[in-house]
Amino acid sequence: MMVRLHWAIMLPIFGQTLGAVLLALVANILLAMQGIDTGPITTVLWYFALFMILRMLWKIADWHFDHLMITDKRLLKVSGIVFRKVQTMPLSKITDLTYNRDPLGRLLGYGEFVVESAGQDQALSKISFLPRPDRLYLTLVDMTFGGGPSPAGDD
Repeated sequence: MMVRLHWAIMLPIFGQTLGAVLLALVANILLAMQGIDTGPITTVLWYFALFMILRMLWKIADWHFDHLMITDKRLLKVSGIVFRKVQTMPLSKITDLTYNRDPLGRLLGYGEFVVESAGQDQALSKISFLPRPDRLYLTLVDMTFGGGPSPAGDD
């Protein structure tokens, strides 16, 4: 099974980009209303807005290539565009698995897994912004511990 992190992880980036573009727009309008020559300031503000837009596009591409894979033996998180990073944990090392959902996560449909292993610090101890965490949790519990409750709840 392979899943991409929930799109809500991009909300702060969208907000920062929108704020930068609005800042450039409002500042340029206010400076133009003053009637003074603002050539260099205007140029810097627009370049800053362009930088923020390009940064947002890079983050979207990075999000698109990141994913979580669950096999019958391992949990893997693959990330990065240019330099790929793979974090892995054997399912046999998982001793406890819980997930949390805050109110925004319940509204938008994402959650966070907290993975505990046998007395070791693991790279995958906390995985945030997982889509459909109920279904993913049941799948992972069944693969890890066997005999978990069915998704319909009719055990």
